[in-house]
Amino acid sequence: MDQLAVTLIELGAVVFVLGLLARLAGRVGMSPIPFYLLGGLGFGAGGIIQLDGVREFSHLSGEIGVILLLLMLGLEYSADELFTGLRKSWQAGVLDAVLNAIPGAAVALLLGWGPVGALVMAGVTYISSSGIAAKTLTDLGRLGNRETPVVLSVLVFEDLAMAVYLPILTATLAGVGFFG
Repeated sequence: MDQLAVTLIELGAVVFVLGLLARLAGRVGMSPIPFYLLGGLGFGAGGIIQLDGVREFSHLSGEIGVILLLLMLGLEYSADELFTGLRKSWQAGVLDAVLNAIPGAAVALLLGWGPVGALVMAGVTYISSSGIAAKTLTDLGRLGNRETPVVLSVLVFEDLAMAVYLPILTATLAGVGFFG
């Protein structure tokens, strides 16, 4: 069969299953994101059904989707609202870092992974997906709640921390060292 035909059939099957999962999530009254994650485990590498035809398309569309999701979040709130939230909620961002990064680093050290492993695990346990959190807030209709600006401020704080963390992690993993 033609490769384009296989790709389109696989893409159609994925969209159909995602639609079914979204409908199921709507019936039980929750965000479809956990269902999408479980669905993703069923397709592709290591899943029940291998999808070789849509690998490139799904990678590109996933990146576009994240960009559009963050754009929609940006359209919902002004820069002044986010910066005001950051000024008011920076303590929550620091507390978030302490409560999430330190336990991850401690577990890595207890497992004997060393300081580099602790640095990696601290980042894994600290950083949340702002895209997933924003989508969940939207799906559950909580964008207008009074706690939402603090949640968004913490997510922005994490994104800013990630901008500092990733170059340090990359240099450390490459063997250059923290100060290099």
